Amino acid sequence: MRERKASHVSQGRSRRGSKAVDLASFGARSTKRAGQFVGKRYRIEGLLGSGATSTVYLAVDTRLGHSVVIKQLTPDGDKKDQLRQRFLSEAQALATLRHPGIVRVLDFGAPPDERPYLVMEALVGETLASLLKRRRRIPFDVALTIARHTAQALAAAHEVGLVHRDIKPDNLFLLGPHDAPFGVKVIDFGMAKLPQSNGTSGVHTVLGTVEYMAPEQVMADPVDGRTDIYSFGVVAFRLFTGHLPFEAPAGFDLLCHQLLSPVPPASWIHNGIDPHIDALITRATRKHPDNRYPNMPSLMADLDAVMGLTTGPVADASLRVEPDVYVPQNDKGREVAALLAERYKTIAPLAYANKSAQEAALSLLRFQSLAPGAEAPLDFDALDDEDLEVSEG
Repeated sequence: MRERKASHVSQGRSRRGSKAVDLASFGARSTKRAGQFVGKRYRIEGLLGSGATSTVYLAVDTRLGHSVVIKQLTPDGDKKDQLRQRFLSEAQALATLRHPGIVRVLDFGAPPDERPYLVMEALVGETLASLLKRRRRIPFDVALTIARHTAQALAAAHEVGLVHRDIKPDNLFLLGPHDAPFGVKVIDFGMAKLPQSNGTSGVHTVLGTVEYMAPEQVMADPVDGRTDIYSFGVVAFRLFTGHLPFEAPAGFDLLCHQLLSPVPPASWIHNGIDPHIDALITRATRKHPDNRYPNMPSLMADLDAVMGLTTGPVADASLRVEPDVYVPQNDKGREVAALLAERYKTIAPLAYANKSAQEAALSLLRFQSLAPGAEAPLDFDALDDEDLEVSEG
């Protein structure tokens, strides 16, 4: 990567753009690092969030006087060569992506005397997760607009080979005043599959947020754009119903649902939901990737039909693979799937090792979903195996 050369600037507040930033307007809070510089140019003002491998700050670009967001590896994250390289690869990939629905990367660097950092535009508004905490359901037309803007952004990312892998309300930023957003930006590509990667995330490591994960993510198999389509479908279910499709405790019970249970129709929760939205969510969240929308533009065509922007019919949603069951592609995944199925009391154990993928799929029965508000037909045993490591976003 090309070395970045940044001029030295004073650490005081007398330079251009040194006016104090209103932390509340950006949802930031105070931090002990306030006043420190990143890249000898960006002065930290507040803390926006922190995770296991990176920390996000509100900062000021002292050259231009603009507020920016800095994402920087933690000391522990910087010690791991794989994480460091992935962070830099993410920065390089996103720096070339320009779309109004995707957070814009302005700069990045990896100075020898600092941890790698990524500089992004500062956004004013709130996440969809924040809105849904205040309002369990939002107006239908607003939900449709959020869904369409998100689909447009993901289509642009997929076009250049980026798969987000962590689409959820926390990573959809609503621009504008609270309760009156005018746009959406997809944020946090820290778990994205990059164009040059093979889609795997490491040995038996599940990357993502369990409530929104596609079956192939649960099994640590290769992913593509259809993985984001599944997560989009779960987000849409929550947008239009105010509920998640599977409201089991986070952990292996929820992994069982994502792998084995079909997402219930949204109209089970609210019978006034447009049947076309019901069909769209159902197709987006099918277990086998070949039974989902093949790409985001095809999903958007159905969204446009629902919104009355086109006059074309809703696309054919017939199954290409029957039954609609996901069969893991790696040996460890097949072992774990068999274990999950054995613990999942409504079906018989699977002997994946002695079956072809087709035979294994056909041996699975159709499952009854655990729908919010419905009587739970399932009885889970505690699953304490450590075959999977779950890394939530």
